[in-house]
Amino acid sequence: VRSICRKAGAAANPAAINYHFGSKDQLYIAAVLAAHHCQMEERSGWAHDPDQPPAERLRRFVGRFLENVLTRSESNWHHALMLRELAQPSAACEAVVRESIRPRFERLLEILTEICPDAQPRRLHALAFSVIGQCLHYKFARPVSERLVGIDAYLTLDLDFLTDHVTRFTLAALGVSAPFGRDGEPGPDHRQVPALHSAAASKL
Repeated sequence: VRSICRKAGAAANPAAINYHFGSKDQLYIAAVLAAHHCQMEERSGWAHDPDQPPAERLRRFVGRFLENVLTRSESNWHHALMLRELAQPSAACEAVVRESIRPRFERLLEILTEICPDAQPRRLHALAFSVIGQCLHYKFARPVSERLVGIDAYLTLDLDFLTDHVTRFTLAALGVSAPFGRDGEPGPDHRQVPALHSAAASKL
């Protein structure tokens, strides 16, 4: 506490932490929340636009998520603190989930519910985790992935490409668009394959 106050220019008053935050635990929670907000900045990409079709809202969500995942630095204190919290969750994890992660998760659930209106909650949760997992893979599996395909090849998987890939892959899996063709290009969009959507929805 004395070290923190000294670095904050309040060395003469260590009680300032209790005055401003209530306790050392609350100070830690505030630090974790600040670290998360620095990594997941609020920008227009998270905004909910009900006039857009759900497939486009999914693309915006994936793009915004990937932008934060791919551009955040691993050398700053934000990253180190969040990794520690993920490895050893504390009360701060509850606060981060409640104030920051849950609103985005519920937004993703809303989008998926529009795409798959007949899906049960368990299925929707699994679908949401599948979207999130695809995005996080490109962060946490990067050291192994670079060694598998080479750094140059890995760097070709840029933000625009991955946003398009994860979105199209998810929509194809849901039967909203046709699967990827033999040349790697996606098939027709959902307006051209209504039968696929109907079949997929009936299985969810």
